[in-house]
Amino acid sequence: MYKYVWDEETGGLLLLPEVEKMSLEPRPVYYRELDILGFDKYWKYPKDDVAPLMWATANKYIYRGRLVAMTKGGALYTPPKLEILDAPEPDGGQLRFVDVQGMVAMNADIMETLAQETIKKIYNTFVQYKKKVDIFYVAFSGGKDSVVTLDLVQKALPHNDFVVLFGDTGMELPTTLELIPVIKDWCKSLHIKFFIAKSHMNALDSWNLFGPPSRQLRWCCSVHKSVPVLNMVRSLVDNSKLIRTVMITGVRADER
Repeated sequence: MYKYVWDEETGGLLLLPEVEKMSLEPRPVYYRELDILGFDKYWKYPKDDVAPLMWATANKYIYRGRLVAMTKGGALYTPPKLEILDAPEPDGGQLRFVDVQGMVAMNADIMETLAQETIKKIYNTFVQYKKKVDIFYVAFSGGKDSVVTLDLVQKALPHNDFVVLFGDTGMELPTTLELIPVIKDWCKSLHIKFFIAKSHMNALDSWNLFGPPSRQLRWCCSVHKSVPVLNMVRSLVDNSKLIRTVMITGVRADER
């Protein structure tokens, strides 16, 4: 992840041009999280999802560049304990939203540089492998990483030289399911082919047959994602023996 500093003016963060090997990824915090943890007993804040109110890194809560609270402990049936370290606003004033648009504007130059570098890498990879593989496809999950990836790919490559594949496991979150038709329509408007791969098995039936997915027994990925996607790819290239593909997926460095 790139280094960053907190920006008091916008309540957001400013990216720096250096990469940091060990860094805590900041996470936006909305009012519902504050409610669940019991912050409403100590602070006043608007009950609106229009923007985040602060940030969190691990168990630390940052408001406009200041560490204002921490959580300790907690388990499945035990709530964590709150430790209030500082008053976010003087005289108990109401918390202010993060100025997301302002933060985006202040990071525009470095973000555009990163985007152009990535677009160049995607295009160079396409040129290197386009005569060696049967198909290029974007593995689309409906998460923020895959949305960004799809946007970069469509800026880098001709729209008829790749397709988008969404693996519908039947276990997606409602927000993901709401996004899929929106992205599908957007792809259609750009003449990008969008396909949905789905297992012949019902997700609930799979749970009854195999039991809940776990770290050791990750049947859900093979049964409901990788195999259906592979079958879809086979049908697209009409090659039942050997398939050569380039799959483009969005994975953050911290997840590798």
